[in-house]
Amino acid sequence: MAFGRWILLGFFLMLAVPLRAASPASLPDIVQQQQQIRDELASGALPLNPRQKRIVGEQQAIVFAVTEGKTSLADLNADEQVRLRNALEVINAQVSTRVTAEDEREVCWREKRTGSKLVTTVCGTEKERREAREGARDYMSRPSICQPPGCGASP
Repeated sequence: MAFGRWILLGFFLMLAVPLRAASPASLPDIVQQQQQIRDELASGALPLNPRQKRIVGEQQAIVFAVTEGKTSLADLNADEQVRLRNALEVINAQVSTRVTAEDEREVCWREKRTGSKLVTTVCGTEKERREAREGARDYMSRPSICQPPGCGASP
């Protein structure tokens, strides 16, 4: 079971890197690619606005902090995997030239399901996450007072 999770995580991490370059297959490849992006930002080779540069810099700080002292993806715990994947997705969304990159950005979060003590990692696009949040907000804003007809009475 754990082996399958690593394979799945590795696949998602490969998808999470910027689309303009070949997908790195290992943690050292990810770090090397992020160093290359950092160098391109410093030299002005990447056409990003100041806000995008700031966001990429903040997320790269997370990538470098999470990967420091690690030699492979197997060295990362579940929380570090989530942080790394989310940071790579944000970087990808900023470096990518797609207009809808932010909505298509994959995000993961840890959540405890109702009625369970187990914490699971849930992943989806930013758009799916926003829609789920809005749906939950709509559900919670519905009146909870029974209004006729059908206040629990059976016909």
